[in-house]
Amino acid sequence: MTSTRTCQLTGLRLIADPGTYGYHVGKTEYPPLSAIAREAGAGSRNGWNRYDAAGYQTFYVAETREAAYAEVLAPFKRANGSADPLAKDAEALGMTLEEFVEEVAREWSERDFMGLGAIPSGWRYDRGMIPTVMPEPGWLVDIEHPDSISAVERMMGEELSWLRVDHLTTGTLRGEDRAITTAIATFLHDIILETQDMPLGIQFGSKHGAAWCKALWLDHPAAGEILTLSPDSILVTDDDLKIAADRFRIRVF
Repeated sequence: MTSTRTCQLTGLRLIADPGTYGYHVGKTEYPPLSAIAREAGAGSRNGWNRYDAAGYQTFYVAETREAAYAEVLAPFKRANGSADPLAKDAEALGMTLEEFVEEVAREWSERDFMGLGAIPSGWRYDRGMIPTVMPEPGWLVDIEHPDSISAVERMMGEELSWLRVDHLTTGTLRGEDRAITTAIATFLHDIILETQDMPLGIQFGSKHGAAWCKALWLDHPAAGEILTLSPDSILVTDDDLKIAADRFRIRVF
């Protein structure tokens, strides 16, 4: 059952929803509940995820399978108005697009495919869809609630000004400037709530619409009670994958 409250100590809007399912797309070579540890002072944060906290591991789940796919497929989407470079290259070599993608996949890294509108089959083989169940303890900051926006502005006013944020809005929170969103996450990671503990993470709306996402900090005491179920194989016939890929005009092989 979902519970919400406004923290009387910080002003943040909090949410807890024990037993709620979420979904995470992750590499099967790693433990299901794992994430990259982000180093504080490591330079540019452009490659970080939205609410990574400096010095810690942040695990992400989405409300639906479709939303989980959307979050990880977005970097592969071609820019609006751009032609399909892979189709042109395949034609020049006398190959089908599928043959070309699978051939170059042996030499290219996943990052080489970002922005090209295609995902090789190896991407699917290396990953699984991991169902996740939220634990009984642990409050998350509902970051896009007006109470939270106001509280963050009050507590981080000077830092936000230094980051050139004159007014904090959901537009800023859903924007691409990771220096801003990760600074907010790092600040909230260590804050003490009226419950005398720290937040388990942050709940936020997917910028792709129609679903929430959660950023969970794995050093929190309640993180050990997050339940991850066995990963499901990612098949090219998966309806949720197909919906997300079609919306992004991405070919999945």
